[in-house]
Amino acid sequence: MRHYFTIKHKAIWLVLLASGLWAEKSVAQQNIPPAKTEYLDNDGKMMPSAAGARYRRETVYTDSIGGTVRDYYVGGILQESKSFDNIRKEIPNGTFESWHENGKLASHQEFVHGKQAGERLLYYESGQLKRREQYQDGKRTAGQCYDAQGGAITFFEYQVMPVYPEGKGDQLAIINAVARSIRYPKDALKANVQGRVFVKFIVDKEGHVADVEVVQSLFPSLDAETVRAVRQLHRFRPGLQDGLSVAVSFTLPIHYGIDPAPARSFFGGTRTTYELPKD
Repeated sequence: MRHYFTIKHKAIWLVLLASGLWAEKSVAQQNIPPAKTEYLDNDGKMMPSAAGARYRRETVYTDSIGGTVRDYYVGGILQESKSFDNIRKEIPNGTFESWHENGKLASHQEFVHGKQAGERLLYYESGQLKRREQYQDGKRTAGQCYDAQGGAITFFEYQVMPVYPEGKGDQLAIINAVARSIRYPKDALKANVQGRVFVKFIVDKEGHVADVEVVQSLFPSLDAETVRAVRQLHRFRPGLQDGLSVAVSFTLPIHYGIDPAPARSFFGGTRTTYELPKD
């Protein structure tokens, strides 16, 4: 435990702390990863080469974790530019801008260490303003939408998540639906395997579940059962972005637990529980 009894001692501690921060920053600057180029298809998925790609992505680091990510159309026109405090964790800081394929500005957003701030502006391909929103500390304080001629129209949310056709249609409804389909595999029961499987899937523009995959494995048969159950989900009402249907990715943690008390169990002496992601 540290005790500081005099102003002199406190001053020394502050100097040492400042020196440590400077040293940490220097180390980060000395370990700047090299710039990298990647290629993406029309849905934003990574491709092995430029062949058939829709976009080219260039990532340039300013320190060990932060930097700028720029996407270009195959013709070479800049499509998007984003600045991050942490690229891997996608913590934005600074300006996000995107451009239509004709080269005109499509959107402008501002972030301060992960929180949206200032103005958010969206434009039609003609250059006409489409949407104006004001943000403070990550919360929207005002918003207005416009038609292609510049006239004000009723405001609507830019992003709307897919809605499942049961319960409240939210993530809990999805997990409850998966829970009803799960059957604990016999080999996993025999081996007393418990824990979590993280499963990722996409709800496409038509509301269908697609591209189901396990991103954190637990046990082969539990992984397979999770994938099977997710594929049984009904059709969603598609997600929307700026009024248009879009594909939306979900990642859910499914928790498997065995209850040894038969009187309180189901699924043949087992209990399978399901967790919502923590904010």
